[in-house]
Amino acid sequence: MNNSELEETLKFYFPNIKEESLNTIVKHSSYLKSTKGTTLIPEGKRHHYIYLIVKGSVKSYYLKKSKEVCVWFSLENEIIGTTSTIQGNASKETIELLEDSELIKLNIEKINKLTQTDFSISNLLNNLWEKHAIFLEERLYQLQFMNSYERYEALIKDTPEILQRVSLTDIASFLGVSRETLSRIRAKK
Repeated sequence: MNNSELEETLKFYFPNIKEESLNTIVKHSSYLKSTKGTTLIPEGKRHHYIYLIVKGSVKSYYLKKSKEVCVWFSLENEIIGTTSTIQGNASKETIELLEDSELIKLNIEKINKLTQTDFSISNLLNNLWEKHAIFLEERLYQLQFMNSYERYEALIKDTPEILQRVSLTDIASFLGVSRETLSRIRAKK
């Protein structure tokens, strides 16, 4: 993907950003094609990038007693990263590709610096933080007030293709249940 294709792709995802600001973001971005199983952001390490998924899917997980605990999944057209890495700290979670994927890699350190002088980029990051806060609020609500069946229903409603793209083991982990319990939940449908 050359710079003009990169610019057109970013313009599609960020339609309200000023042209000059978009050009600046393109300077701090690159195209990345990678294979299933690749770790984009490792737990315990500082990482200087966030990603826009052009094609593919990812999962985020924590390790608990050497077992993966899935926190979220993302598919095409979503921006991924960790709050810790965006703030320049070591990541507390791991982000891994679930499929062969195409991504746009954005240098978040450089983009964060641009927010001090570019109002359009500052607005863009504020909008991304707002969406992330809404996602976290919804996830906390589901964990606190919904049972596993209701969480499964919400997941399928929001992303019906998830069953074709994510393993049942990862979905069970995301829901906080065993694979056997997930099978019983799915049998109720």
